[in-house]
Amino acid sequence: MLYSVSEVAQSIGLSKQSIYVKLKLKELEEHISKKQGITYIDEIGFNWIKDSLKVDKNDLKNLNNEMNDNTSNEETATDTDDIKLDIELFELLKDQLKVKDIQIQELHIQIHELTERLKQEQKLMENSQVLLRDTPQNLLSLEEHFQDLDNKFMNIKQDMQERKEPQKGFLKRMFKK
Repeated sequence: MLYSVSEVAQSIGLSKQSIYVKLKLKELEEHISKKQGITYIDEIGFNWIKDSLKVDKNDLKNLNNEMNDNTSNEETATDTDDIKLDIELFELLKDQLKVKDIQIQELHIQIHELTERLKQEQKLMENSQVLLRDTPQNLLSLEEHFQDLDNKFMNIKQDMQERKEPQKGFLKRMFKK
């Protein structure tokens, strides 16, 4: 019979990750098969994992018994206090991380806004430079245009004055001047 990794984990009482670690052992290579992306373990592999865990559990129990015999109530109380302090420290650090995450998000938003503002200012500077570059040429061309118009008006004015003056004979014009 074949067992999936999740079935093995449930029946033994370990996590799937622990089972996958065991599956990397060379002793289990021939007892592992994969079908449609799912890893299966045969009966022999399943029993081998179970037996290896019994040994591990027995070793742990013996170690715990030895530790319990050697430790006193005072050490246990101290360990409990240390654990409480560690939990409080963990909670404090966790809260600080949340605050820092919020600060980072706010800074990210501010940086984005500043970047957009800088892009707008660069565009305005480019436009200003184009206007400043073109302005002196435009002023010169406007000045020349107005001088041309002024000259034309003066010519027209002279022509009109000459037309208004009565035509004098040749001799009168000569002696008058």
